[in-house]
Amino acid sequence: MHREQFARSTSPSIGLFMFLFLCNAGVVQAQAPETPLLPMNVEFRYLPEYIEQSTFDDPRYARIEALLTEDTCDVILLDKTTNREAFYSISKPRVDSLAACGSDAYITPIGFTASRTKDLSSTFFIRFQDHFGNEISWNFVVGRIVPHASPEVIYRTDNSGITFLYAPRRAPTADGTVLRIAGREYLPGSARSDTLVAFYATDMTLGQILPGTDLWTVEQSPTDTLTPTWSLVGNGGRQRTLTLNSRSATEASIEQSDVSELDAPQITLDVVCVNDSYELRSVSFESHLNKLWMFFSPSLPLPSHDVVDKRIVTFTIAENEQANIASGELEVRRSSGVEHMLWQFDTPTFARAITLETGVNLIPSARVQENCVEDCLDLLR
Repeated sequence: MHREQFARSTSPSIGLFMFLFLCNAGVVQAQAPETPLLPMNVEFRYLPEYIEQSTFDDPRYARIEALLTEDTCDVILLDKTTNREAFYSISKPRVDSLAACGSDAYITPIGFTASRTKDLSSTFFIRFQDHFGNEISWNFVVGRIVPHASPEVIYRTDNSGITFLYAPRRAPTADGTVLRIAGREYLPGSARSDTLVAFYATDMTLGQILPGTDLWTVEQSPTDTLTPTWSLVGNGGRQRTLTLNSRSATEASIEQSDVSELDAPQITLDVVCVNDSYELRSVSFESHLNKLWMFFSPSLPLPSHDVVDKRIVTFTIAENEQANIASGELEVRRSSGVEHMLWQFDTPTFARAITLETGVNLIPSARVQENCVEDCLDLLR
């Protein structure tokens, strides 16, 4: 009866107008304020202990790495046939997070033992199977620690992005180190003059810029105007929280927390507010008092639903006391909640030949829009 009376009213267009206005207002509310989301995926991890060995003669693998904790380890194999890294771990959340970003990651039982002698030397033994079913065992004997090894930052680049290993406390291998892959045996002795062929590091950090595009959905937009907070869900069910702390009408810091990663670093974005959207001056990643910074000039624009543009931004990367471990230019392209960036490096020199692309697609919460439609329909009944 109520609907029939409304249909016979003398101003049906007013009801339609209010319906469209309220629904559009709900969509705008879902999109504003803009979500200050980084258009890049940066891994930053603190590693109490780390070992690696190059394998020049193996038909498939060019390098093996182990990321060691007190009682477990993760293993990375660099496949020379694809130039991609394969990550092996017993941690399902860790594997799921990397796989969601497009990395090759596998849940694998890994046998691991560590022994230490009275003279503080260490031996690590690792055994597991790769995803092809090959048996891999690795006995690594640590030599004498060099407290200020040079270079302090070791650079890597492959199809998994660009990596910075901050490792000033390193040691070469000692006698007894041997790697076995599918029955073949590899010793590091043939290149013993190059300490980076096989080495141990302690109190190390691993920073990595990963290629590819992340997809994020806004599950909850800010309801508190004093400390606005966004809750997001990304690829593979990753959960992220962004909390804005205002310093002035135009400046703020944003704390990024990755709920699904227990060992995630503390991430802080230093932003400025420009025309109702955010631009990034710098971002820092901190773990165990080790810190990685990225600086942008001019400020890096963050995704916006209402802006379509293209611009060039310079970047500089620093870690701890190393003022400039990498630098170059970004070509930033934005369109309706989508932002992609092309990284072109000037330093380190070996990285000049690569172009790395990262990006993010941001989707406002469909749930908010659906609730809006239902609420608006209720007004017409």
